[in-house]
Amino acid sequence: MLKLYRVLYRKYRPKFFADVIGQPQVTATLKNEISADRLAHAYLFTGSRGTGKTTCSKILAKAVNCLHPHNGDPCGECPMCLGIDDGSVTDVVEIDAASNNGVDDIRLLREEANFTPAEAKYRVYIIDEVHMLSISAFNALLKTLEEPPAHVLFILATTEVHKLPATITSRCQRFDFHRISPRDIAARLSYVCQQEQISITHEAALLIAGIADGAMRDALSLLDQCMGRDSSITEDTVRKTAGLADKNHLFAITDAILSKDTAAAVELVDGLHKNSKDMARLCEELTGHFRSIMLIKTIKNPADMLVVSADDFTKLSRQAEQFNLPFVLHCIDVLQSAMEKMLQGVNRRIAMEMTMVKLCGSLSQEGDFSALEQRIAALEKQLAAFKVNPPVLNSTSAVQLKSSPLPPVKSPSVEDMDRLRSQAVRFPEWQEIVEHIKKYSKSLGTSFEGSTAYISGKYVLVDSKNDVCFELLRKAEHRTEVRNIIRQITGKAYSLGRYSYPDETKPDDALIQLISELKTAGVPVEDTSKN
Repeated sequence: MLKLYRVLYRKYRPKFFADVIGQPQVTATLKNEISADRLAHAYLFTGSRGTGKTTCSKILAKAVNCLHPHNGDPCGECPMCLGIDDGSVTDVVEIDAASNNGVDDIRLLREEANFTPAEAKYRVYIIDEVHMLSISAFNALLKTLEEPPAHVLFILATTEVHKLPATITSRCQRFDFHRISPRDIAARLSYVCQQEQISITHEAALLIAGIADGAMRDALSLLDQCMGRDSSITEDTVRKTAGLADKNHLFAITDAILSKDTAAAVELVDGLHKNSKDMARLCEELTGHFRSIMLIKTIKNPADMLVVSADDFTKLSRQAEQFNLPFVLHCIDVLQSAMEKMLQGVNRRIAMEMTMVKLCGSLSQEGDFSALEQRIAALEKQLAAFKVNPPVLNSTSAVQLKSSPLPPVKSPSVEDMDRLRSQAVRFPEWQEIVEHIKKYSKSLGTSFEGSTAYISGKYVLVDSKNDVCFELLRKAEHRTEVRNIIRQITGKAYSLGRYSYPDETKPDDALIQLISELKTAGVPVEDTSKN
């Protein structure tokens, strides 16, 4: 008899709640309910594809009918467990709502539900993709779902819970399945490969996990393809199987964008196209590449959110140092616009080449200046908040600004400081300035970590709980360098000040307070505070 190959996601489908990966909020609750015999009559499992909804439905069906359950888990060995696994138990019914979505199908289900189970304790109905039912089918299901016979258990599964009527969701106990973390998926892939006696590198497992986007089924399906290609799976094997661009090309394209080398960027795209790389997939990968750069520039510990090797993380960090955040956001916006056009049916190669031209800045006078207009609008909004007129700069004045000496600093009075603080607005580029300060002096830049800054008139007021940064700023060379960095980024010369002090009480305040209290108590005191 011909024996068919069993795909990995079916072969390694968990048979117990303890084997389900990445859904403890679901499995722990279900096990407790089964152990305490507090079963609901209807369950609603919702979440993205491949996260374990159908798997948990089958385990739940076994657990409630198992002859020898153990702490809420099915034993997996009794006739009921084995029968449900091989599909011979007719009391557990799986219904695909995508193809059985009519009112007649639900009426037939209602009639069957009235009969007692043939051999199991519960008659279990697993309705997959339940959001595909018609309105009339939902209405036909309502009464039975609300008050089913004691021997009936409904399990509804869907990827689009927002399409379900509120009358359905309110009658079910809802469980939300989360996307599985890349590291959990990679660990599971390594286990499967070990069982299959296949070699896989940690980087390859992480890459498959990243492509799967939180779906274990997708990850196992891609692993199946990779195993068909090679018995030793590396990162390169996964890339060739999935049709991904090599990461070196992503770094090379990004370097070309940094250096505004349009010819190099377009040639790289042309080479990838000749090697049959899908341009939409390349656009998606490049978007993910710039997302990684964005996270590195904005998050304190980006490694926790990035599924990349240590070597790639080092390369990404180096590239991130050369970008400013607004341009990174502009790149992501342009790439996403290109992806939308590709999905609308335009020539993908031309769309990708146009995107490279835009990102490298080689735009003619008739080009798309939407990104530049957005930045100008944002700057005008900031200038309006400062209540100053925007300066008009040409190339000559820009050179003069760079080479001209900074204006002298005049320390503000106490009254002036109060006024400056009352008019201060948040300084949005401060974190970028701190990163540049670190390049000048590691100790000075580190002392500014966690600080914020405000702009008021001609002053940048720094707010920090770390007094070390203010002690370092007492040195003239440090102060001058920080002002130079601020001017290079903002195009304006500012003086530096402190936004708040640990104790802003005036020295005489305590004495005045004491005299007032003594007078109130009737103690004769000569008031010398006015002398």
